[in-house]
Amino acid sequence: MTRSQKIKVLEHYLIRTPENYRDSFKTDIYLFFNEDSTKENPLLSFLDSLNEQSEIESWVDLVTSQIVLKFDEEVETNGDFIGEYLEVN
Repeated sequence: MTRSQKIKVLEHYLIRTPENYRDSFKTDIYLFFNEDSTKENPLLSFLDSLNEQSEIESWVDLVTSQIVLKFDEEVETNGDFIGEYLEVN
């Protein structure tokens, strides 16, 4: 799968209609990438280590689950929290 294909998979998964509370945070992830879905966006380099659609979706599910479980809006921003999973601090 090319990086462009991976980005499309990610983008489509993030903009889907939320089915539950956890899914509502997908918009935050999409906004974290500055709505820049180009392969030149350095924040999307984490996709290089993912090879399947299921891996991309699992990554999103992991991050949204962690937001629900651990995010403390008094101490950090959504961007800081998401950045931890990208190692972009």
